[in-house]
Amino acid sequence: MPSSKTPFLLTGVTGGLGAKILEDLLNKHAVPASSIIATSRSSSNKKRFESQGLQFRVADFKDAASLNDAFSQVENLLFVSSSERDTTTRNAEHQNVINAAKAAGVDKVWYVSLALGGLGNESKIGFQQAHYETERLLAESGLDFISIRAGLYTDAFPLFLNWYPSSKSVPLPRLTPPVTASKVAFTTRNELAEGIATLLAKGLSAFPSIKPQTKYNIVPLTAGSTASLIDIVNAINKGRGTNIPIEYLSPEDWITASATDDVGGKSRAWFEARLIFMQGIVEGDAALVDPSLETLLGRKPETGEHAVERILRENPEYTWHQNHVR
Repeated sequence: MPSSKTPFLLTGVTGGLGAKILEDLLNKHAVPASSIIATSRSSSNKKRFESQGLQFRVADFKDAASLNDAFSQVENLLFVSSSERDTTTRNAEHQNVINAAKAAGVDKVWYVSLALGGLGNESKIGFQQAHYETERLLAESGLDFISIRAGLYTDAFPLFLNWYPSSKSVPLPRLTPPVTASKVAFTTRNELAEGIATLLAKGLSAFPSIKPQTKYNIVPLTAGSTASLIDIVNAINKGRGTNIPIEYLSPEDWITASATDDVGGKSRAWFEARLIFMQGIVEGDAALVDPSLETLLGRKPETGEHAVERILRENPEYTWHQNHVR
C-alpha cells in the first residue's frame, strides 16, 4: 500500500546549502515539487515556495510546537543545523528538532554535520561540539538517521584566512605543528549540495560502497584531496594575479593584528576563538578525505586550490558573508 507520507521535508532551504539541495532535487533528479516540503521559521516565505509547486510549513527550531506540526507525515527529514552561534542555544534547538521528529514518526533523519575530527569526536573546535552533541542525541533517540559529515566549504576561504579583496597580506599565527603542515579537505558547497541531493533522491541502497561508519552512522562527504592554508593563499594570488605575502605572527600578536580595524568588524573574542580553530586545523581536524562524494557525483570533486582560483578569476572582489559581523 503506498505511503501517505510526503517523501521529503527540507530545513535550511533559505540558506545557501539547503537552497542548492532543493534546486538539485528538482532539476537534476526530477523529484516532483509536490513531494517536497520546504520549511522556514517565517511564514513570509510561504508564497516563495508554494509558487514553485512545493508544499510549505513553518518550522522554527526554537518553537517545539511548530516542529511537531511541521514534521507530521514525513518520510525523510533533511536536518540542516541551526545558524545559532551560541552552542547551548543551538543544542537546545537541535533537541527540539529530534524530539519532534521522533514524536511525529519521521522515517529517516539526514543530519548535516561537519567533518572536523574525522570520524571521531576529539576536535576541540567550539562549533564542532554542537555537532557531536546532536549526533549523540540522534543515536539515543532511536530514530533511523545518517550524519553527513561535510568537508569545510572551499567557498568560505575568506573566513578561514580572514582575507578580503583589500588585504595587503595574510597574517597567520605561528603554531605547532606549523600552518605550512595544515591539511584541509576543502569541498565546494555546490558539490556538497549535489551529493546530498543525490543521496536523498536515490537512497543509500543505490550506493553499496557507501557504508555509514561508527555508532553515529557517519557518511563523510569531502573532496578527494587536501590543501594547506598556504596552498589557498597561493590560489588567491593566482586567481587575482596578485602577490600578497603571508605574515607569520605569534598567536597573541596575530589576535591583536587581526582584531585591529578588521574589515568585517569582528571582535578580539572572535579571533581568540578562531585561534582554537586554527590549532585544530594544523593538528589535522579537517584532513579526512573520503571517496563517498566522488561516488555520488560520478566524478572527482573539485580541489580546494582549483576552486579558489576559479572563484577569484570569475569575481576578484569575492567575499564571504560570515566574514562580516551581522
